[in-house]
Amino acid sequence: MREKPIVGQTLYSLNVGNAARNTTQELTEVVVTKVGRKFFYCAKEEWKESDDCWTKYDLDTWRQVTNYSATSSLYKTVGEYADEKECTILSAIISDAFRYGRNVKNISLPVLRDIAAMIQKEEDSLTP
Repeated sequence: MREKPIVGQTLYSLNVGNAARNTTQELTEVVVTKVGRKFFYCAKEEWKESDDCWTKYDLDTWRQVTNYSATSSLYKTVGEYADEKECTILSAIISDAFRYGRNVKNISLPVLRDIAAMIQKEEDSLTP
């Protein structure tokens, strides 16, 4: 559960899904315009006063509420987005390194044991 946003707070919206299909993904500043019990609403700064140009998000998960596919993803800071992007890239590199046992022969057994121990330690820390 993420912390509750405050009216007037600046967040960062990333276009995703169909909204990012033919354009580059880029962060856009949005402002929290309304916070309720279950949902909160964001709009671009220049559209803040308009009632029809806001996007609705779930208060607990910060996921866009829509009947179709989500078109945006919210981040509290630019750094939060950069961390998530780096995590995705590093995960892909690690996944590719071990796909189909391809590089296992090039990595020594002690190094593989260390990698497995680090992963197991991280998983154990996440388990309640």
